[in-house]
Parts: sequence; structure tokens; C-alpha cells
Amino acid sequence: MGKKFIVRLTEQELADLITKQLLDPKGSNVLGNFIKGVLGNKSQTSDLSSSSDGKSSSSSSSPSGSVESKWMDVTKKVIDNFEGGYWNYWECKNHPWHSMYKKSGETLFGLDRKAGNIENLSPEGKEFFRLIDEEKKKMGMSEFCSKWTYDYRGGNLEDKLKDLAAKTMFREYEKNMSNYVKDPETKKRIEGNEGLLLHMSYATWNGPGYFKKFAEQLERAVKEGKSDEELLDIAKAGRTNSFTGAWAKATTKVNNLIDKTASSSIA
Repeated sequence: MGKKFIVRLTEQELADLITKQLLDPKGSNVLGNFIKGVLGNKSQTSDLSSSSDGKSSSSSSSPSGSVESKWMDVTKKVIDNFEGGYWNYWECKNHPWHSMYKKSGETLFGLDRKAGNIENLSPEGKEFFRLIDEEKKKMGMSEFCSKWTYDYRGGNLEDKLKDLAAKTMFREYEKNMSNYVKDPETKKRIEGNEGLLLHMSYATWNGPGYFKKFAEQLERAVKEGKSDEELLDIAKAGRTNSFTGAWAKATTKVNNLIDKTASSSIA
């Protein structure tokens, strides 16, 4: 007798299996749909996570509801906790100046109009700064600079600007995932855990170099069979080791939010 293996399926995996088996040529699937209705879609996976043949898919122009809603939630946490308000010394001389800003341009929520070439990244990026320009035109620069002081977050435009910023960064996240995460299971694990997704969301702001570094750490750990808890520890250690010195305090705050977000997403 050969070895016996016990395969444990989640409720959703069982429903998906029955769904595939009972799907007739016309697409009728009464039992499968009934089971999904009873169990609920407990583990929705986006068409952004993986395609049916196990290969990573990328539909950057139309993210699915499941991953998009997770992304918008965790990315707004990144914006609220770690990304600053308005800065535009070039047009508003009442804003602070430091030589480290010399390569920067008009900036809000970490989106740098000049250094980040934001308006050419996506339609959302273009709309983001169009709304700000509209305020300048409507108010005149003197009044605009009096209202849009350093670290101003947009007033009644804040929510709309935050949505546009998150969508702009989602496109960058997808590019980074396509470039640096080749293993479909790693992508699935990241997008299935909001703490890991927050980690990689913020990595999108950190830049492609950090994104690649963090993605490789997680991919290696997934292939070694690490649990989600271990992946979270690896993510936090990666940040702690990468951002030291003056960044250490901020990194502790990021890691705490990763933990909090991961815990709150557990049903």
C-alpha cells in the first residue's frame, strides 16, 4: 500500500471545486451557485492575483473589486499615516525650503509632480494635479498659497484627491508586481493578507529598488513554505534592516500598522 495523503480544503475551495465539476456546457451551475451562496465568497481572489491556469495576470486598467477594495483601504492608511500634505515652494514662497528639495516639484500625499512624473503615469495622476491647478486658477495664486499652506491636505477635495492618489499608485504597484513577483503563489499570498498588502503598498512609495528587495524576500519565504505570520515577520524585519538611523522611529510605526492591519483583516 502506498502512503495515504489527507487533503484539507477550505469551504471556498470545496465550493470552487464543485462549481467547476458541475458546470455544464451552457454555463448552468445551480448546485455550485447554491453552495457559494450559502458559504459566501470568503476568499475572493481577484483576476489581478492569478488567472485560472495559475499564471499571473495583469489588467492594470480595470482592477477587480476584491483586490481594488483592499488596496484602496490599506493604501489610504499609508497616505493618512505616512504621506505628507501639500508642498510647493516654487509657487508658494510661504512653504519651507531645504536643499534636499531641489529636485522635487509640487507634492501632495507623496506624489511628486516633477520627480515622479505623475501626470504621465496615469489618467488619475493627471486628474490629481488638474484639480489642484483648477483651485489655483479659481482662487488666484496669492489666495491659493494662503489657503494651501505647507502640509495642507486638500480641505473638501481631500477624499477625492486621496482616491486619485491611491488609484495612481495602484498602477505603479501592478507594474512592480509584474516586474518583480514572478511566482503566482507569492502574489496571491500578498494580496490575500492586508498586512502584507500594506507592506507592498508602502513599498510602491519607497521605490522600485525597495519593492524588488521586499518582494524577493517574500517570494523566497513562500517557496520555503513559510506561514502568513512568518511572512509578516520577514516583511517587518526587511523594513527594520532597510530603514535605520533617522528612519528607525518611522519604521516602527509602519511595522505596528502592518501588524494592526493584518490582525483586523482576520475574520
